[in-house]
Amino acid sequence: MGKFNKPEGQTTSDNFLASEIKKDFLRAQSGWGELAEDEETYLEKKGFKTPSELLKSYRALERAYSSKVSLPKDGDKKAFDKLYSRLGMPEDVSGFDIEFADEDRDFGEAFKRACLENNILPDAAKGLYNWYVKSRDEQKEQFEKERLERSFTEMEEQKCAWGAKSCRNLELMKRGVRLFAGEDDDVVSSIEDALGTRRMMEVFCRLGEAVSEDNPVSFGRGAKPKEGFNAVEYFRDMFNDY
Repeated sequence: MGKFNKPEGQTTSDNFLASEIKKDFLRAQSGWGELAEDEETYLEKKGFKTPSELLKSYRALERAYSSKVSLPKDGDKKAFDKLYSRLGMPEDVSGFDIEFADEDRDFGEAFKRACLENNILPDAAKGLYNWYVKSRDEQKEQFEKERLERSFTEMEEQKCAWGAKSCRNLELMKRGVRLFAGEDDDVVSSIEDALGTRRMMEVFCRLGEAVSEDNPVSFGRGAKPKEGFNAVEYFRDMFNDY
């Protein structure tokens, strides 16, 4: 092992003790007291050499902040209006730069007016509207998903209820849909939402059956009604409970 150059009679523990005493002395002389190493580094980077310099900087910051922002007392509308004006609140709705979706254009002016009256700053108002659109789209997507799942379930249940007549009744149902709504899918969707899928299938199946060629009263397109046939009772029974 190598030899260490140190004064005769001086031990390593003596050196450590002397070092710690020197650090304590420097801390006491500097006036900073106990500081962690990262705190000392921070002070060096900021250029603060004494506590008085740090205090002066803090007081200057405090004065600057208090002179710019002063919270008014509750109920002092004029003072609050002045504060919000300094924060960037516009004088009228033209100060809100929000691009509304086509379906929200009529609602847009009322939204901006509400933001103005409730001191919602332009950037916050824009963020609020964006949140509303995102939330609405998510709800629509979830609703449509649930509607399709419910429709599929009810359709399968009705096909099972029809049993062997399922294919025949589906064709009659399509015929009834074409007669009633043509190619307008929105009308069919509205009826389905109002009645439910199963009930709609039954109604249009009966309508398709009523106009089929082999029906006793196919609206003049098929055979003549059988003797003693009561059309009123027939249709009343066909659409019973619908």
